[in-house]
Amino acid sequence: MKIHLVTPKNPPSFWTYDRILPILGKRCIFPNLSMPTVAGMTPREHEITLCDENVEEIDFDVDADVVGVTGYIVHEDRMREIIAEFRRRGRFVVVGGPHASLCPEAWRGQCDVLFVDEAEETWPQFLRDFAAGSWKPEYRPAEKPDLSLSPVPRFDLLHVDRYHAMTIQFARGCPFQCEFCDIIVVYGRRPRAKQVHQVMAEIAECHRLGAKQVFVVDDNFIGNKKLAKDLLREMARWGRENGFPMDFNTEVSLNAAQDDELLALLRDANFTTVFIGIESPRVESLQETKKTQNTRGDLVESVRKIHGYGIQVQAGMIVGFDADDATIFEEQLRFIQDARIPVSMTGMLQAMPKTPLHERVAREGRLVEESLGDQFVFSNIEPKSMTRRELYAGYRQLIGELYDFRNYHRRTLDFLMSRGGQITRGLNIRRGDLALLARILRDTVLLAGPRRAWFTLKLLGAALVRRPSAFKDAVSFAIVHKALSEYMEALARHLDRAIEQLDAAGQIARPVLGEALLAGGNPGFFHMEEGGGGGRAQTR
Repeated sequence: MKIHLVTPKNPPSFWTYDRILPILGKRCIFPNLSMPTVAGMTPREHEITLCDENVEEIDFDVDADVVGVTGYIVHEDRMREIIAEFRRRGRFVVVGGPHASLCPEAWRGQCDVLFVDEAEETWPQFLRDFAAGSWKPEYRPAEKPDLSLSPVPRFDLLHVDRYHAMTIQFARGCPFQCEFCDIIVVYGRRPRAKQVHQVMAEIAECHRLGAKQVFVVDDNFIGNKKLAKDLLREMARWGRENGFPMDFNTEVSLNAAQDDELLALLRDANFTTVFIGIESPRVESLQETKKTQNTRGDLVESVRKIHGYGIQVQAGMIVGFDADDATIFEEQLRFIQDARIPVSMTGMLQAMPKTPLHERVAREGRLVEESLGDQFVFSNIEPKSMTRRELYAGYRQLIGELYDFRNYHRRTLDFLMSRGGQITRGLNIRRGDLALLARILRDTVLLAGPRRAWFTLKLLGAALVRRPSAFKDAVSFAIVHKALSEYMEALARHLDRAIEQLDAAGQIARPVLGEALLAGGNPGFFHMEEGGGGGRAQTR
């Protein structure tokens, strides 16, 4: 059987870094893990190919018996276009993935077969049924699959050289119960993990294929701390034996700061960055959304402690909780600056379908739009402690100040100077780094406006003089700022148009959603979408 699996193009978002990908010499930050995972569980007697529209054009005339399509909420429109075009040409189309699992009602009748939830058991069953001519229109597993039986994803079917980083997965599920999060709806609250040897095989394969950076896409890598520590010990051993050839990044919960052994293991395994859904510096907002794990210590000190182990914290932040009034925006900015968090994905609260938050605000009559799947443009919740205009205007001011040259420079330099030592120290120049540095300086100094040129030279100069080992990181932060500030400028213009449409009662006059640059927010540099500022990278 010939099988062709398609991943739609990501709409521009905070994390996709579209404007700087040509400078990096890449076409996409990292691949969606869905299709390599499905390919890995496909028996080798089948002929299987992958197409990621982010790095190559879709061949709608491909010779295939079955075409599979996946996607997130933000991919819905493009998924429908892809499915319709393949079906118009007579192809048998199956659909699965995060959106199909969360909202299966949106896809029934739109494809030949629908996969709901995780497919480790149902995909092989479908292949047997299809070969026998007795396939069913919908497949759903009876229970969550045992990940200890999962094969290595088919990374070899990807154009690895076209991505900035590769992706692997250790576990699914999260023990917490954040009200806005759909992870516990889709994956459950009991973390399920692969065995250490399975993950190490995936790491070795990524290394064999030439990857220099790997993002472990778990929504909470430390959902089961004991298993995570076992894996980290083995990763540290492998790193030492191989000269630490790859950097690792992942997502963890803030309670990581309470475990010194865990932080030391993350550092020893060469994790350079972790994304944490901090959400809010306001205790009342955290309690409201049931994120009580973030109320057990001082937030600023927790972040700084993680930094002290040489690990950068990227934050997911949310505004628009019921406990948030118009003073929250200044409070958020002050926290991010004080915590020395260079990169913060700050968004407005979204009620994602099927989440406890969605059910509550719908019950209260405050659900004003269908979920947009984009935490940066419009909230689908009527605010409780401020007007809609105050929410949009305050958010618009906050994102401008966050990526203002002066604010970003101050907190980034503070972070670089206070960050603890890392396993791979010094400049550690790799082959190709000098050519990349030349391209970055060209775009952030020579071809840039005077403010950006001065900002870049000031940041790099300070790093060279005060802490030379931080120079490479300073270069990275300079180019990241270019991407994020330009995205935020476009977002600000979009918000300005939305604010203009607010009527006298402070209600949105049903704007055109997802237009122009801001069509959605999919997994980008290190992380994915959640109900607000939090991030995730689902893998089905």
